[in-house]
Amino acid sequence: MAAKKLKPSYISRLCGELHDTVSSGMSTNDGLYMLLNDNKNDAVLESLFNDTSKGCTFSEAVKNTKSFPVYAEEMIQLGEQTGRLDSVLQSLSEYYARQQEVAENIKNAVAFPLILLVILIVIVVLLLTQVLPIFNDVFGQLGVTMSGAAVTLMNIGSAIQTYSFVIVGAVVVLAVLAAVLYKLPSTHDKVVSVFKGRKLNNQISSSNFASAMAMTISSGMDIDESLEMSKKMCDENTGKKISSCQELMRSGQSFDKAIQKAEILDSMSARKLTISFQTGKTDETMKKISEDYTQKVNDAVDEKISRVEPVLVIVMSVIVGFVLFSVMLPMLSVITSI
Repeated sequence: MAAKKLKPSYISRLCGELHDTVSSGMSTNDGLYMLLNDNKNDAVLESLFNDTSKGCTFSEAVKNTKSFPVYAEEMIQLGEQTGRLDSVLQSLSEYYARQQEVAENIKNAVAFPLILLVILIVIVVLLLTQVLPIFNDVFGQLGVTMSGAAVTLMNIGSAIQTYSFVIVGAVVVLAVLAAVLYKLPSTHDKVVSVFKGRKLNNQISSSNFASAMAMTISSGMDIDESLEMSKKMCDENTGKKISSCQELMRSGQSFDKAIQKAEILDSMSARKLTISFQTGKTDETMKKISEDYTQKVNDAVDEKISRVEPVLVIVMSVIVGFVLFSVMLPMLSVITSI
């Protein structure tokens, strides 16, 4: 059975804490020992500590857990080989913190409309099954009948009550089935991808690309090696653009020009990269570009929420208004006849 992959939040916290210990002069084994003392039931930490205690390097111990992303494994190995493990750990911590932030924002953006939808359904069901029958009794005592629309809605409510157990059972089964399917990586990725849309997916991939380039360049890799490594963090479409960028560079194009022609980054980011390439601060600029893209992603998610919320509120208001209007018209006719 394959080991369960770690969440970005866990990797970010682990790398951040290990960076603090390693940068202070401690070995990774000593740092893991300290962390394990504070988290005695952490199986991953225990595996890492046991392997490093036996003489394995930290990168070997990370691979042995089979729980870390391949990119994290290779970056940690690179950090050990170049003697920059502390900076790599810090970069990984920041990268996976941004990954977690984006994931949480998307999760909340999906959950919020669902909560509003559930509230809408509950309100409508209460109106149909509880409120309309009360109005019907009142109208009966007054010797009038509700409008045809109101009677139809009340009959629907009566049917809901009659078959409530069947409806509730079907809803529960569908909810459980949806939850199980959503847990499957393939289904989860498709649902999230549909929610993101093409523009948001491109922004996330560009952020991943810039972050990967910042880490690999600062760790001592050359540009082509960094581009090859960054493919592992991007989607297929961006991977093709990176390959195109590499081909342009082989034909004599400079890195910044190739990035711009391959359309991996937007024009503004490409211009920033052109300036940084001349000043030798490419890794710093890439890190800033990644942070900018992360902010763009969060803003785009907030924008999606701001679009969905008023639509659901309007739908709720229209449905409730229609139900009330259908019972108020006969009431008005009774009042005017008195």
